[in-house]
Amino acid sequence: MTRPQLATDIASGLAGWLQLQHVQNMGGMSGEDTARFFASQIINAQGRYAPATSQLPPNWGNTKKRVDVALKGRSGGATTWYGAIEIKWPGDAFDPHTVRQAIAQDAMRLAFIEASRPNARLVVVGGSDRAIDVLFDKDHPQSRGREARRVSFGELFKRDMSDAKGHLTAADWRGHFSDIAERIPDSVFRGFDGRLKVELLAECTSTVGDDPVGHVYVWNCTRTRGTASGTP
Repeated sequence: MTRPQLATDIASGLAGWLQLQHVQNMGGMSGEDTARFFASQIINAQGRYAPATSQLPPNWGNTKKRVDVALKGRSGGATTWYGAIEIKWPGDAFDPHTVRQAIAQDAMRLAFIEASRPNARLVVVGGSDRAIDVLFDKDHPQSRGREARRVSFGELFKRDMSDAKGHLTAADWRGHFSDIAERIPDSVFRGFDGRLKVELLAECTSTVGDDPVGHVYVWNCTRTRGTASGTP
């Protein structure tokens, strides 16, 4: 299974769940925990990887830091990682400035996880039409800092499959996303100063009739080598 295939399955499955929630008048009642559960079910159903939640990446040493979902082999006692997933699912009321920071942190930490092919390091973001609009498109005319982060966030996380690749230089992510490496062990981050790269692999819109009611996006996260001493 390729990264795009896996991303498409996740986006389509979660968008279907989002659509079901809407017609049941339950939109906004379930968050990241439920989305993580359904994403794990989707992955498990493919029969290729065994999803495991709240896992320590194999190259992160002795730390309490964990990632949402690890993709492991299906044989008993398998330790090889084939990828990792972080999920963000903003509800009806949230601070977009804070959520943008958390998603950027997710992308950076995924870029520092070692895995075997297909090496899927996926950020999944979904939510209602309104939530996605607030996260990406609602500007902040009264706050220069918030607006600069929103614009930078959109430059990294593209939502157009015809223009799918985004990146931020070290100057950009340092300037707009403070503490972006807060959830990565220092021994792993090692003063990284390269580019953070994100590519949109899949997107799916939930509709009821002709009206969009929600969206799901899946990006893959990588990085350049960087020039800092010791950067891998």
